[in-house]
Amino acid sequence: MLAGGLGTRIAGLYPDLPKAMVPVGGRPFIDVLLDRLARLGLTDVVLCAGHKAGLLVDHFQGHDVRVIIEDEPRGTAGALAFARAQTGHGEETFLALNGDTFAEFDPEALLALHRALDADATLACYRVEEAAERGGVEAGEDGRLKGFHEKAKRGSSWVSGGVYALEPRVLDAVPPGRATSLEVDLFPALLEEGRTLGAWRAPGGFWDIGTPAGLREAEARLKGSVS
Repeated sequence: MLAGGLGTRIAGLYPDLPKAMVPVGGRPFIDVLLDRLARLGLTDVVLCAGHKAGLLVDHFQGHDVRVIIEDEPRGTAGALAFARAQTGHGEETFLALNGDTFAEFDPEALLALHRALDADATLACYRVEEAAERGGVEAGEDGRLKGFHEKAKRGSSWVSGGVYALEPRVLDAVPPGRATSLEVDLFPALLEEGRTLGAWRAPGGFWDIGTPAGLREAEARLKGSVS
């Protein structure tokens, strides 16, 4: 789980907290996410931490969650590569999620497409009415990812929701010593190389708490559905 960002867009509300610790429904958001993952049968969690990581370490003292602290900002792809090296993760497929996003997804359905395509990476994608602030994804009927749209493209589109099925081999392309983003740097480069990426069309929604507006929407959406 990626939880190392600076959280600049929401820092005005919670300047002393990492984004993952921002309260939603009276609880740290990371706890809401972990409860959701546990209900999906996902309990082996590695947290990629950076900004204000000490608060996350303290929060999970005595728990099974492993917290890996970046020694420098590495971007989302770089953080995963660093965590993989630190944990000694082997060649097994793994899931990666954003620590500031609540996304409704079925891990078995996501992994089924990922395996059917023999993909290097598969993104969980969600239909939104306005994609201008996010950028969209283009996929074929068979679920193969074709490309990404720029954020300037307006209107309804499928967008990435920050949930990924990944093969460890994709991280081999992450250059050492340079911050590298999954969606800005790594995934487009893999497509350029002709590698197979998937786009699983999720039937649900996702809510990003990284902005004040997103936090309010998440509070409203999750009220009554998350204990």
